[in-house]
Amino acid sequence: FVALPKNNSGRLGPSSARYALHRLFIQRHGWQVKGLAANGDTWDAVHPSMAFADKVSSGVKALFDDRLGSSGLTLHELAVFAATLEHLIHSEAMTRLQHAYKLCGDEPMQALPKGKADKLIQTYMAIYVTGLNASSASDYTMRRYVDNIRKVYPGWNLTLKFLQDLQTELVGDRPVYDFSDITDVVEEAGERFGRFQNQECVDLKKILVTLEESNGSGRVRLTDFYNSALNGGQWQFSESVQYLRQLGALDESDSSNLRVVIPNYLGAPSNCIASSAYYGVCCIDECEDLLGHVEKELKSPTADPSKIAKIIANLPSASVAAGRQLSASLIQRLEELGDHHDNSIPIHGRLFAQWMHLAYPRECPFPHVSGTIQPKTAKEMIAEGQKTTALKEEMQQYIEAGHPPHTEKRERCNNDICSAMWSSEEELVDVHAHLSERTRREGRGPWRTLLFSIFSCTAAVCFALSLVKTFALTLGADEMKSKAGKAGAGWWAKASLTQTRNIHNV
Repeated sequence: FVALPKNNSGRLGPSSARYALHRLFIQRHGWQVKGLAANGDTWDAVHPSMAFADKVSSGVKALFDDRLGSSGLTLHELAVFAATLEHLIHSEAMTRLQHAYKLCGDEPMQALPKGKADKLIQTYMAIYVTGLNASSASDYTMRRYVDNIRKVYPGWNLTLKFLQDLQTELVGDRPVYDFSDITDVVEEAGERFGRFQNQECVDLKKILVTLEESNGSGRVRLTDFYNSALNGGQWQFSESVQYLRQLGALDESDSSNLRVVIPNYLGAPSNCIASSAYYGVCCIDECEDLLGHVEKELKSPTADPSKIAKIIANLPSASVAAGRQLSASLIQRLEELGDHHDNSIPIHGRLFAQWMHLAYPRECPFPHVSGTIQPKTAKEMIAEGQKTTALKEEMQQYIEAGHPPHTEKRERCNNDICSAMWSSEEELVDVHAHLSERTRREGRGPWRTLLFSIFSCTAAVCFALSLVKTFALTLGADEMKSKAGKAGAGWWAKASLTQTRNIHNV
């Protein structure tokens, strides 16, 4: 939070808040939350409260919107926003669990023998990984997917092992599962599934690295990409050129040698599982940890090139060792950024992200200029009448038209730069916050600092009290509406609140 760009009040505006929340959920859970992810747009394209969809009252939404539009959010208020969203997600999990009970023919909230509890939890997880909307999908549709889960979802056997380990950890070997045991397991499964599922992304990356054009380039020639699909058993590498381009995963800097950019490909929506109405479970962005380390070291949204170079030289990744000497070309590019920003480089902007891609080509995605790509899931593309998979004939044409398949990697790229993909167009996460950065860096006198702190604390307390009051009124109204014929609804609401005790370290 300390290093994020802030407004004149030292708070996060809508763009910075959206950016911070997106990073929080993708790094912690592998959740790409709808309304928070940029998906080819600028960070100010939509308001972060879009992530709530229509699932909160207008009063709660107005509180966040008003605060974001006026003074901005403090760290505590940002954590309240994250907790509110996570509460909605866990409420959705309770709805999903209700439908799992119904499909299994059991009464909700009753204790179950372990065998029946296993079946119930597995049914819940089958609905989850297939992305079925439990509120709108028919029982017949859900039953069909659950019964054919091994055909629909290839990683099901590993998911069963994940569930078994989780149940052993949380419940132990008890012969009977209480309702609270079941809710603990399914909610924790949602929390941890992103990290578990990310192992598939790690394995996918290993395969792509073996196909890499040159060591450390972070790129696979389209020739080799398609050749591995047709002749190497890697059926998943079959996205069409048009789809790869729309995902932002295609390097077209050399029109005679198209290449797939590894981190962009891994982080694309095509590799996400549509598990919720609020989010998709996606590959965890390895660059997040790297940027997080830079933020902790700098404790500022800007820094001079020499300080950045020193940090990066000693910052290891999965494929880059610590203590390296940055190449002359990397230093030159970094100094160009310094010249562009009067020797004070914003670390939350497109140009720095672009430089990080050069420094860590396997971990950090290339940041495209906003509006030039439109990443979507395959399901969304198909719904729009567009194809996502290349025909075998098309793949064969690219294989034959390309250079002969390489048998040995080049050890290095020319001048350590593996692609001509570079643009001098800057796009900052929060333009207004960066413009006020110089003003904030001017020293405040002790009295001004004290008054500012008192004002900030008072405002935060007032906001929290308003939110609590609004929630109380909203929940009270909802309870009145649902009492008739829904005697068990209170139980489900209470169960979904168990996870609000989580503390968000933003």
